[in-house]
Amino acid sequence: RFATPKWLSCWLEFPFRVKNNQTGEYVEEATAHAMDYCARGPINQCGSFVGSAMIRVAAVKAMKAGTPTIYGMKPSSVLTVASLIVNISAGVTMPFVGALVDHTDHRKIMGTVSAFIMTVAVAVQIAINEDTWLAVWIFEIIGGYFLIMHQVCTMAYLPDLTHETPEMGHYTARFMIDQYFVQACFTLIIILVSTYWDHKDNGILASTIATARLSAGMATGIGCVLFTYAWTFLFRKRPKLREIPEGSNIFTTGFQRIAVTTKHVFSKYRALRWFLVALLFSPEAGAGVVLSIAVTFLTFYVKMTVTEIAVVSIIMLFCNLPGALISKFMCRKVNPLNSFRCAEMCYAMVNALIAGTVSGPEKKGLVYLYAAMAGLAFGWMFPSQRTLTVAIIPKGQETEMMGLISFFGQIMGWLPALLFTIMNENGVDMRWSMSLISYFLVTSCCLTFMCGSYENAVQLVAHTSDDYLKQYSRNSGVDNFFDEEQIKDENDGTDGSGTNTPPSTEGKEDGVVEMA
Repeated sequence: RFATPKWLSCWLEFPFRVKNNQTGEYVEEATAHAMDYCARGPINQCGSFVGSAMIRVAAVKAMKAGTPTIYGMKPSSVLTVASLIVNISAGVTMPFVGALVDHTDHRKIMGTVSAFIMTVAVAVQIAINEDTWLAVWIFEIIGGYFLIMHQVCTMAYLPDLTHETPEMGHYTARFMIDQYFVQACFTLIIILVSTYWDHKDNGILASTIATARLSAGMATGIGCVLFTYAWTFLFRKRPKLREIPEGSNIFTTGFQRIAVTTKHVFSKYRALRWFLVALLFSPEAGAGVVLSIAVTFLTFYVKMTVTEIAVVSIIMLFCNLPGALISKFMCRKVNPLNSFRCAEMCYAMVNALIAGTVSGPEKKGLVYLYAAMAGLAFGWMFPSQRTLTVAIIPKGQETEMMGLISFFGQIMGWLPALLFTIMNENGVDMRWSMSLISYFLVTSCCLTFMCGSYENAVQLVAHTSDDYLKQYSRNSGVDNFFDEEQIKDENDGTDGSGTNTPPSTEGKEDGVVEMA
């Protein structure tokens, strides 16, 4: 890890700094998470602009060829097929990725490489046109896969920030607020410029392609700056958690560990067991399933232009901000489990209203109202999910459990996209396809009622953590690793502490705390 240049941290790092509520000090790796979230936000949003351009170009190519399909599928299925490929690939390979995180000390390298490939994939999309749309589609799949891989790497860092549920709620809400704000500003700029293009360019297709190129270029620039800074100066290297078991290798141990850990969780931790089952039906943020379905629905069924879709996006994003604050309040008021349930039901209700009342382009005005409602629910749901996750997993086993949770989030993540594609290819009204999201959310919410008492779940993992922590410290050599880090850091005046307790800020600018 390189020392942070003071002149650079003064202006680039400062807006993203996150305080520890208990100490009032800035936490360096919390700042890294905030910058990483803010880099991912525009990349996620870019998918809606590029996706809209891809399906419009595919429709034009199919029309010119005099056929209703292109490469064996309807143009309206292009995005959901891409999402299907991404999620199946992720579900199959994430155990291997988890093994690399657990059994090697390459967690930081993996986070850096996945961020780089994701940014390059977005940069390639700047070249989208009628001749290159298929190549852009392929890179959209590549970028989507490495986005999921990157989320696995960053989630492995998340529990190191704190073991306190209220503090974790503070961190996750702040990260999401930062992401939504940057994403909203990004989208607002795109809207302003694309509105001008709508009047000056020749036709909707040219305007859509120009908007997609602008969004890809801006997302690439933001990703280059924020990813580079966070992964070069703020995220720290981690030791491997354990050796590869005898008789296993790096390719098989991930699947074996998932089987063993799943059996252990399902036999010992009731709340975590049913939460994992509920995640099978809960759409994961960033996985692209909901985005691909929504963009397809708005483009082909509601007949919205790319600018109108961007307006829908910015309404959602600005409403995400109070949604994240609702999450923070509800996690404290009614606990994270009940907060997550309420958010899922609200999101399901909004999707049901869209499917039931938006019957065509003439009902376009209703979409903006529902966008605000969906934004509140979306901004509420995912911080609550993250806070709940950290609260009910055994302490000292966070990385292993985060890998398991990521895996369960991907096992059936492809199913909504598959069902949507099948229904679309068979000519089923797209409103029914849109309603699929509500069915999955309601199923997920109902399954969480099998978790039992939240208080009992938290008490159980707190009671069983101490012995594991002692064994982990002895077996992993983590203490020796951080002793070495301390020696290295003495040369640049930083603290190499390997605990979650914020070290002394003496000699550090603005009281920034480093986290090991």
